Amino acid sequence: MFQYCEDTVQLSACGRQNCEDMHSWGPGMRPCYVIHYIIKGAGWLEYERKRYRLEAGQSFLICPYVVGQYYPDKEAPWEYTWVDFIGRQADACISASAMNRTSPVCPPIAPGILLPLFDKLGTLDIYQQNQKEANGLLLTLLGIYADTFPAASDKSLPQRDNRLATATMLIHSSYHLPAFNIEALCNTMHINRVTLYRLFMDGLHLSPTGYLIRYRLEQAKKMLDMGVSVKSASISCGFTDQFYFSKTFKQHIGLSPSEYRNQTPAL
Repeated sequence: MFQYCEDTVQLSACGRQNCEDMHSWGPGMRPCYVIHYIIKGAGWLEYERKRYRLEAGQSFLICPYVVGQYYPDKEAPWEYTWVDFIGRQADACISASAMNRTSPVCPPIAPGILLPLFDKLGTLDIYQQNQKEANGLLLTLLGIYADTFPAASDKSLPQRDNRLATATMLIHSSYHLPAFNIEALCNTMHINRVTLYRLFMDGLHLSPTGYLIRYRLEQAKKMLDMGVSVKSASISCGFTDQFYFSKTFKQHIGLSPSEYRNQTPAL
């Protein structure tokens, strides 16, 4: 199971590339790790004297200072998204997955699992005040690869269960989406509700639903503290029903959103 390395793995760049113009890269070396996720089409990776044909849903890895090149298939040029990252523990994080230097290709993973994370990373300005959030999303991404296709491990060694860390990170990165709920969280992590419930109760003494609601309300409080309207705070924190938001807020906070906002001077 993936062991998290917060503050020791750092996102350095990310992006998206449509290769209908036959854009290619290499031969060359990178000073960092690069993970590419293929959104559509197909292409080729030449790496460590091997050649791989890749299609939509697959991912491939470029490791630091290893010569490689990749290019689109002429009949169906690919489009992919990518992340560059560095850090003292990057090697350890990569080694948790079956996608590594000797096996740089990952089997297909549904776009609904990975693309939201890649897309969210693409919206952040990591050179301003979003580096911590970006690193958290990166760790979630690496955790999904490691949990979906884990590296072979020595069964004689004790294994750490990091699914709770993955679940809370996914909540932190997806709470603002109205469609995000516990069922969606279970589907993303490929576990059932009973297992998820046990993980939260054992680790936090709180149900997954309780944790999600509490986190949404904490983010709503921050927005209200800044003078954001009740309606905007409700929508921004994933509540589609403002009446339900107000009722839930008062149950947990002791004040209605309007009362809370009015007692807090806007910054």
